[in-house]
Amino acid sequence: MKYKNIITSALILLTLTISSKSAFAQFFEDSQAPLSQKWFKIETPNFKLIFPEEMKDKAPTLANQVHNSLRTTSRNYKITPRKIPFIIHNTNLETNGFVQLSPRKSELYSTAGAEPDNQTWLPNLILHESRHVSQFDKLTGKLRAPFFEQLALAYYGLTVPSWFFEGDATLTETIYSHGGRGRLPSFEMPIKANFQSKHNYSFNKYLLGSFKDIVPSYYTIGYLMTSTLKAELPSNYEADLFSELNKRPLYPYNINRVLKKKIGGNSSYLFNKTIAKLDTIWKTKTANYSAQNYVEISGQNNRYYNNNLLPKSSGNLIYFIKQNPEKTNAIYTYDNDKKSEAQLVKTGIQLTPHFDINSTYIVWDELRKDPRYNKRTYSVINLMNRKTGEIKTLTKQSRYYSPVFSPIEESIACIEVDLSNTSYLTLISLKNGSVIKRIKTPGSEQLQHPAFNATGDKIIAIRLSEIGTALCEIDLKNDKITNLTPWGNQQYERPQYLPGMNILVKANFNGIDNIYKIDRQSGAKQLLTKAPFGAFNPFYDKDTKRLLFNNYQYNGYKISQTDIDTVFEIKPETDYFSHYYSAAVQKDSIFNIAATAPDSSQKYIITPYKGPGRTFNFHSLSLSSSNFESFDNFKPGIFWLSNNILNTTQIALGYEYDTDIRKGIYSAELTYNKYFPKFSLRYENRGQIAAATIPNKPDSSIRFDWREHYVSSQISIPLSFYRLDYNYSMGFNFATAYLKRYNLSRNDLKNFNYETAFPLTYQLYFNRNARMATMDQYPRWGQNFSVTYRHTPFENKAKGEILSARTVFYLPGFMNNHGFQVRLSAQAGTGIYEYINDIPLVSGFSYYKYEKVKNTLLINYRFPIAYPDFGVGSLAYIKRIKGGVFADYQNIHKHKEAAPKSFGAYLSFDFNAFRYPLPDFEFVVKGTYINDNTTTQRIVPTVSLNYTY
Repeated sequence: MKYKNIITSALILLTLTISSKSAFAQFFEDSQAPLSQKWFKIETPNFKLIFPEEMKDKAPTLANQVHNSLRTTSRNYKITPRKIPFIIHNTNLETNGFVQLSPRKSELYSTAGAEPDNQTWLPNLILHESRHVSQFDKLTGKLRAPFFEQLALAYYGLTVPSWFFEGDATLTETIYSHGGRGRLPSFEMPIKANFQSKHNYSFNKYLLGSFKDIVPSYYTIGYLMTSTLKAELPSNYEADLFSELNKRPLYPYNINRVLKKKIGGNSSYLFNKTIAKLDTIWKTKTANYSAQNYVEISGQNNRYYNNNLLPKSSGNLIYFIKQNPEKTNAIYTYDNDKKSEAQLVKTGIQLTPHFDINSTYIVWDELRKDPRYNKRTYSVINLMNRKTGEIKTLTKQSRYYSPVFSPIEESIACIEVDLSNTSYLTLISLKNGSVIKRIKTPGSEQLQHPAFNATGDKIIAIRLSEIGTALCEIDLKNDKITNLTPWGNQQYERPQYLPGMNILVKANFNGIDNIYKIDRQSGAKQLLTKAPFGAFNPFYDKDTKRLLFNNYQYNGYKISQTDIDTVFEIKPETDYFSHYYSAAVQKDSIFNIAATAPDSSQKYIITPYKGPGRTFNFHSLSLSSSNFESFDNFKPGIFWLSNNILNTTQIALGYEYDTDIRKGIYSAELTYNKYFPKFSLRYENRGQIAAATIPNKPDSSIRFDWREHYVSSQISIPLSFYRLDYNYSMGFNFATAYLKRYNLSRNDLKNFNYETAFPLTYQLYFNRNARMATMDQYPRWGQNFSVTYRHTPFENKAKGEILSARTVFYLPGFMNNHGFQVRLSAQAGTGIYEYINDIPLVSGFSYYKYEKVKNTLLINYRFPIAYPDFGVGSLAYIKRIKGGVFADYQNIHKHKEAAPKSFGAYLSFDFNAFRYPLPDFEFVVKGTYINDNTTTQRIVPTVSLNYTY
């Protein structure tokens, strides 16, 4: 008997271990902080606060805020939350935070950005995330580590809808502090603009989103809907609601069942009821508000929503940042004489839209990331010469934002936040980016939106603290910071000096965001705009004495203008804001947790965070070892998972059953991601089957089986970063394996290979792709290269090698958001690799006579068809329909004709199922025509269902 290709499965498995994954945002967050980070902890009976060394001085205050927040936010749920780790990250400049299960923890990004607010960032974030801890524990408190956290996450996700989950937390941050998003007119403004502009979108659309229209997220509608529940139901209704959910845990649309008992209707009923109440309040509150109809400047005929932000004039040009779903963000100019606009430069990713201009340059900040450690980001300063178009990055690995030009010197003022969360006003050189001066703010105060006076010796800015916000003036001669307005909870934006003693600023004194003129000496206010929904981003043109601003409409921020001397009457008692949270406040005590002083009787002990508990954290039994990232080749099994809370070590111990061959697989896998290279080690003990031919009987075969030990390891260096409008990724992977077979069911096999010793695989890749707009099918431009080499240097019998190369290019299509993908791949193998395919194969490959593959070419064209935003009841919500055509070529060096080996078309639907915002599903119907005379089937229809988190 002859043994055939028993080594193939080992080689294929090794191939899978080194293949790079698609860059989708993960439902289970698994990025790492920098290796240089030194961690400390404060341990209490109720929580563990883990923080970096730079935050040691602020850690006791943070611990006190966590303690107060957990105690306060859990009252409505009538529980004492179980002990949970809170991790403070100071190296990521993005404003974010979350609570997760599997493993159970909360991560908080401490750095406040330039996004306008009415109170300092971190205390409100702690308040919001503490509410999520109570929600999780009330519903899933009995499903705990070390076995059931992933089950708890699945149960919670299926039971509590996103609108309640986030809406309840947003309401909590509002009623338990003097800040919170619910107190901001701008938070409510988009939904108000939609309904008062007769764009009455459905509950599904607000919940699940839209590619083409502005719809506030489930945070906004959830806040409003939970405010209705809080106002109408008894105090502490939350505990009773979750108890009712737990009574019938497997009931479909469980929340609707409970809501019908409580308020007589389901989620849609609650949404419609809330909107009806709001509409009445809006009409009553604004009955005497005489909104002005401002003419839009740069009014292009856009099919979809369009934001023209931060207008600034220079000569006959207006500069602004354009945002829309068809293109990525860029700075544009609008020519007042020609009535036309032109793109000037792509901004890249920004924390908050911002730029400034002078006679020579344009300056803006851009978010960039550490190539290896995703939890470290930077905000750099970019500079473009308006005459030559030359762009340079003025600062490297900096933490600056909101840069503005000095009127008299070659310098820039910007806001800086260091790793201890201390805020500075920093002056840097326009020539080389060096620091000229740094002015530190007191305590934990923050600064936002600086602007120079005409003489360049003073700066006005927004000042934030635990007690609220104020406008302040910073004297650059003596570094003194002086408040120009009293502390309050205004959401100030973009202050700037006017001639004389006046300043210009966006504020919401009367409950609608508008532009005000404030006298610096007397504090007297004058109202300069009366926008229907809100006016933002003021700019005073001293040459024309006109005020440019953004006038918000249902379809975006539009550019309008008015005379600086146009003043509207202000009635101090007038308040046009709905204050929809007010009924909830009356049922629940309000106090400002953010401003609560540390408990002097509580002694917090700071110690280094280290030991075995930092490495091992078994939390869940799971049906998947990969957090359900893919169901390809899924085998039923069970795994015991460990993830340490810093995401540096993952362990999976498991058993799977291969139903195709009816054999079991025992496995253990370790992934270690602390250092610059990532390491992984996997062991499998598995059963295998094969067939061998019988001598002198070529048409006969006999099956046999065996078990084998398989050990594989990989070292990878994955790097990714972005620059302006391009994303880059590059890296190197090295993998090897060892295979040992035993318990062979027959002893009469010849040439059976009992051992495969250390086949080696090397992969080098480089990708450069344009950032994709919301509606893009492919990057407009992209170049992707990957080279893989495999060989068996330690084998005497199973010799071989294979070299493969894959390239993918992206090109713009014939219309907006259309795109071409051209994928060319080639391979050359010898020995045991001669018939191994290490490159993508053509569609329908298995339907025609086998041919040794040397290269393949795919030409793919994809395009959007429609954005229906159509709900099929509560079953599915279709957001986008796409189409495409493709042609596949094989061995193009051999076949000179232009005809493809296969070609076809496909239709796909992007949708959400059962009113869950995640995952995003794609249903694809594909038809392939096989252009080969040996084919067993000319037309091959296929369907597939894909999903991403």
